[in-house]
Amino acid sequence: MNLSISKRERMLSLVDQWRRSGQTRKDFCLSHGLKVCTLGYWIIRSDEQNSDPGFKEVLLAPQPSGRIEIVYPNGVKINAGGDLNMISRLIHLY
Repeated sequence: MNLSISKRERMLSLVDQWRRSGQTRKDFCLSHGLKVCTLGYWIIRSDEQNSDPGFKEVLLAPQPSGRIEIVYPNGVKINAGGDLNMISRLIHLY
């Protein structure tokens, strides 16, 4: 059995677990004995494997404080006020 395939499958499985966990990268890595940069590397590899050249869904979740949280597909979260111009610029950064 090819070790690189085994490691790849294991790391991509951990990326999937992290995405479902709701934890920060740091907390997930602490609980799984990983370096944050290692998880980051495999998140990029996973994104490349699953990349779709089309549009990506960007979720906007209103916050109770009147602030808006933008969660990008790669897990990056941005908190912003209700300024629609700023929100539009943040969305186009992706």
